[in-house]
Amino acid sequence: MGLGFAFRQTMSGSYWRLDAPADEGAVAFAIEATACDVREFTRSKILRITGTIDAERLASAQCLDGTIAFRLFDERRVAYHFSFCGDDGRRYDLSGQEEWRKLSPIASLTLLPASIYDDRGEEIARATLRFDARSDWAKWMRSFRLRWFW
Repeated sequence: MGLGFAFRQTMSGSYWRLDAPADEGAVAFAIEATACDVREFTRSKILRITGTIDAERLASAQCLDGTIAFRLFDERRVAYHFSFCGDDGRRYDLSGQEEWRKLSPIASLTLLPASIYDDRGEEIARATLRFDARSDWAKWMRSFRLRWFW
């Protein structure tokens, strides 16, 4: 049994396939991030995430599963990595990271450049997602919960 925490987050933006860079599509995800034990989180700095992703012409309300590596203090980055099943039945991975910059701390931690990989591990698309701090900040803060995990 351990004391942990959880929060919810949404990000949205656009993506483009490398084989058709002028053809942008919308992409958005909603996640719940969980640390089952605060002490373990302080060592690993890893959060488990689950949620859904919508990527135009790729995935419609598909489940996702992955991690957030919260390396803000030692590496000045927050790395997202998750897998999802596309509408075509194939497995895809999205990987990206927010990189903290002193000159624009808020902007740098609300922008997630990412790549999407197919089931062979080949990069097929690039995405730019944003956390809308103005409209979603209060909702994000209210979603934080301390929880006991068994």
